[in-house]
Amino acid sequence: MPTTTTERPITRMVTRPRISIRLGQALEHAVLYLGLLLFSLIFFFPFYWVITASVKKSSELLRVPPTLWPRSFTLEHHIGVWTPQFARYFLNTFIYAGGTTIIVLFTSTLVGFVLVKHRSRFGDLLFYGIVATMTVPFATYIIPLHGLLLRIERTFHIPMLNTYWGMILPWVFYPFGIFLMRQAMFGIPDDLIDAARIDGAGLLSTYWRVVLPLVRSSLAAMVVFVFIFKYDDLLWPLVVATESRMYPLTLGLVEFIGVYFVEYGLFTAASVAAIMPIIILYIFVQRFIVQGVALTGLKG
Repeated sequence: MPTTTTERPITRMVTRPRISIRLGQALEHAVLYLGLLLFSLIFFFPFYWVITASVKKSSELLRVPPTLWPRSFTLEHHIGVWTPQFARYFLNTFIYAGGTTIIVLFTSTLVGFVLVKHRSRFGDLLFYGIVATMTVPFATYIIPLHGLLLRIERTFHIPMLNTYWGMILPWVFYPFGIFLMRQAMFGIPDDLIDAARIDGAGLLSTYWRVVLPLVRSSLAAMVVFVFIFKYDDLLWPLVVATESRMYPLTLGLVEFIGVYFVEYGLFTAASVAAIMPIIILYIFVQRFIVQGVALTGLKG
């Protein structure tokens, strides 16, 4: 009996700190999730605003103060925005972003493979130079790059301005893609490449049949990153495309903004149509983005 009386205060002293620790952890989690919810609402609100504005009638869209929820529902803006010219903007965007992504996939994986699995001092210096170019703002060398396109036109008589090739050419070697794929190549065991050589596979065969299947997650992440970057690109297409028939969506949206009047209904509908492909793409490949970034890590 005396032992039981001494154990009760001890158990109470042990359980009280545990309860306080659990309460502290629950409070930390609540504060964390509340902060994440707040930031999510801040980032989500522009999307909500443009989507709801695109289904409002023009009279309600110009109302002051604005309404947070559409009181009048209409799809006239979404129907009216789909003209042949706007469809051409979509086509130009997908050709520019998709073509750039395909070329970057090939060049970045090939360069990353050579830099890691055929390592040399010159290759390391070349990689450091490629990474250094990522720190240089694109606007600083856009004029010399435009002059280079004009020189190619005059020398080889190959049209560069108002062409898809002219917009894609500067991104043939993409520094960010090379960096990402180089980091992914460090995760490929050298024994697999040696085994492919013993079986008689050449350099390109090893690259295509052994290396690429092992970096699929990183490839998917790079596809999303490059496609989104080029899908949202404005500055370079603005320099190369001087005719409306070559405008991508980023330039085509400006067509709805006049000198004295802005077609807010068509502009918001066009904006919704422009962001939907990116949202759909992200929904389907978001897990590959997380896997690709996590697997590349900080190796090398």
